[in-house]
Amino acid sequence: MKEGLFARIRSLSFIPCHRMPSRSLVVRGKRLPLCARCSAILTGYSALPLLLLLPLTIPWFAGVLLQVPMLIDGCTQYWKWRESNNVLRVVTGLLSGMGQSVFVAGVSRILLEWLLLRLS
Repeated sequence: MKEGLFARIRSLSFIPCHRMPSRSLVVRGKRLPLCARCSAILTGYSALPLLLLLPLTIPWFAGVLLQVPMLIDGCTQYWKWRESNNVLRVVTGLLSGMGQSVFVAGVSRILLEWLLLRLS
C-alpha cells in the first residue's frame, strides 16, 4: 500500500490535470507528469513563502486579478475561438499560481491582523 502512495506522489496523479502529452513540457528528454499550465501553476505557488515572510504587502484582490489572463486563455481555447500554445500556457499558469499565492498571503495577513486585534 505504501508503494502505491509513493508512486502517486511521485507521478502527481492526485492533481486533477488532463495530462495531454501535446500540452506537457519536456525537460532533459523527460515529459513532465502535468500539462504546461498545471506545472506553471505549481511553480507559481513557490512565491507564497516569500510573500508571507517579506514585509512587502500586495493587496489580496491583485491575486484575483492575476487569474484573469489564464481564464481568458483557457476559455477562449475551450470555446474553440483560437488555439493556445505551451508558452502562453506557462505564462498564464505562472501568473495564476503567483496570484493564488498573493491571495492566500493577503487574506492570511488580514485574518492575522483581525485575530491580533481581537486578542488585544
